[in-house]
Amino acid sequence: MLLIIYWAMTLCCCLYAAIVGGRPERLGAGLIVCVTVVGFYIGLMEQRSWGHTVYPLLMLDLICLLGFVTIALTSDRWWPLWTAACALVQVATHLASVAQIGISPAIYHGLKGLWAIPMQLFMVRGITLDARYRSFSNQNIGDPPALLRTWPRIWPR
Repeated sequence: MLLIIYWAMTLCCCLYAAIVGGRPERLGAGLIVCVTVVGFYIGLMEQRSWGHTVYPLLMLDLICLLGFVTIALTSDRWWPLWTAACALVQVATHLASVAQIGISPAIYHGLKGLWAIPMQLFMVRGITLDARYRSFSNQNIGDPPALLRTWPRIWPR
């Protein structure tokens, strides 16, 4: 049941990104869909215990982290930083199992999938805030907010 809810949430988040968002949002949604589908198939192929590091998932999460960092560096949106932070925590979970710091298999398995949900919610929240900003200000998303444009008048030198 949880898997069905997760797939429905992924579908809704990515459709929202494709409809409302711009190029960075579509790239982020595509990255989330690819990582979700490939991660599902890796999970099916890797039927071993979670008592050790699952290296194909570690590589997939590294690719996801690099993808969101690349989107964050090439766009003027804030949400890719938030999603990159979630991907970094996923990679750190794998690295903790590599270092064998005494992480139990149940915790490793739970933490691995936990950060995919906030990643999608951060993307949707960021898209919503960007769309609200664009409609409120009637300017390009790359222009500075009104507070920054009036900064010299607000703060004396």
